[in-house]
Amino acid sequence: MEDRIECNVLLSIINKCVRLVRNRHGVDIDIYSLSLDDEKVYELINTDISTDVFGLESHGMHGCIYMLKPTEFRHLAALQAMWRPCLVQKFTEYQRNKENPGEIKFHSDLEEDILKESYGVVLYCEQVIEMIHRYSGIPVDVSKIIARYIRKSMKAELDVWKSVFIICTKRSGYTKPQAEVIWDRIISEGESTIYRVRATYDAMLTYQCFWLKTYYPDEYRDALVPLVNTEDSW
Repeated sequence: MEDRIECNVLLSIINKCVRLVRNRHGVDIDIYSLSLDDEKVYELINTDISTDVFGLESHGMHGCIYMLKPTEFRHLAALQAMWRPCLVQKFTEYQRNKENPGEIKFHSDLEEDILKESYGVVLYCEQVIEMIHRYSGIPVDVSKIIARYIRKSMKAELDVWKSVFIICTKRSGYTKPQAEVIWDRIISEGESTIYRVRATYDAMLTYQCFWLKTYYPDEYRDALVPLVNTEDSW
């Protein structure tokens, strides 16, 4: 419920800011067609310490931004995926691998293909589904069910599917020990994933706010006034 309220607040701010820009400057902004690699926007994201962009307003998130130094949209999505206290280890691994991509050790070419977008770290449920499917050949629809069991820690169901996964993965050319290692990693990493579409949506709202704040700071500030107290932010 809180996530839904936060998104609604962000959307209200964005829509009002767009209207203010249109009324004051005669500029129609297509907020859904913004370039996602604008260097000025990322410069502001990396230097802004205010609390007026929901989703990135906490001091903890500011610390993560400072350490990660996002320069691409996928970094913002990853931040949204990792912004939970239990994911400190994933954040540390992601940051280290981002800074040293040549030192990332993938367990297979298949894994590299699936995880290269997130520097070898399993962040998204879709990655778990793809790993299950491509390692074992289990149909995607069934892999989605298994991934759901993983996210919900449904041990009894997973014990059944482990045997199926190992048998199918052996048929794909892997040994039983290799299949067991792969399964154990999928289980341990997959439980703390979120859907990419959710992380992308949250990151998009954040980026849109920072884009507006970069190019139309007065209008962005004025769009905030009726919705939140920004006295400490400006």
